[in-house]
Amino acid sequence: MSLDFYSNSDKSKSIKATVFTIQDRRRIYVVDETVYFYYGERSDENLLDSAITDNNGIAQLNFPEEFRFLTAEDRTVPIAAYFNGNDSFAEKSADITFIELEMELLLTQIDGSKTIEVRAYEKGIDDEMIPVKIANISYYVPRYFSDQRIGESTFTVGKSNIKFPENLAGDTIGNVSIIARIEDHSLYGNVERSLTNFRWGTTQPIEDDKSLMTIEITIPTRALWHTNAPLWMIITLIILLTGVWSHYFYVIFQINKLYRMGKKNKLIQQVK
Repeated sequence: MSLDFYSNSDKSKSIKATVFTIQDRRRIYVVDETVYFYYGERSDENLLDSAITDNNGIAQLNFPEEFRFLTAEDRTVPIAAYFNGNDSFAEKSADITFIELEMELLLTQIDGSKTIEVRAYEKGIDDEMIPVKIANISYYVPRYFSDQRIGESTFTVGKSNIKFPENLAGDTIGNVSIIARIEDHSLYGNVERSLTNFRWGTTQPIEDDKSLMTIEITIPTRALWHTNAPLWMIITLIILLTGVWSHYFYVIFQINKLYRMGKKNKLIQQVK
């Protein structure tokens, strides 16, 4: 069992327990089983709630933005998850200890440069805010198939920033979205904040000349984040696909050759 904490873009919180076993080097997920979540030690008064595992073995417990976890003297939140076992799987438990963060994503201009800035503070006792000191944070732009990573930095007295990439492609009016993530941190878990639809990206205008009844499209500079991919990537893909298909045709040719040779030997034996 693995256990993870998530602070989501909408400032809601989630605890995810994944229950699985390994058979023949394959991960087999435990499906439709109950996982119980507790504050710290397992007892009736510490029970938070329970959740049912899905097809990926994940039991997820969701909390709204306004929910506040109880904290220990060192500002940590101890959470434990228990699976009671069944006829096929043994009992299992997991626990984590994390500190909640207040994190804010901002867009600013520093010395005339467009800058993405994140401010993060640990939640202390009595609403005390302590600047984050040691943590890496990654910055992404949402794309069709996966999020495109555009930078990474570390915190200095609760602040982190990177320069906004030049010529980052947006939509037809230059809108882009930014996601900032602390990922799989040993103390903070997974923390994410996002900003959507701000006009810092490059536009991809379409000019319509009605007199000629044609549409002229401005082709963007070749880049990884454009639909107009770099030539080296296109050439590499063509070479790889050519190699794969040539192997297919070679195998088919060899099978056909063996078939004809077998048929020929059979006729020779019949003549003898």
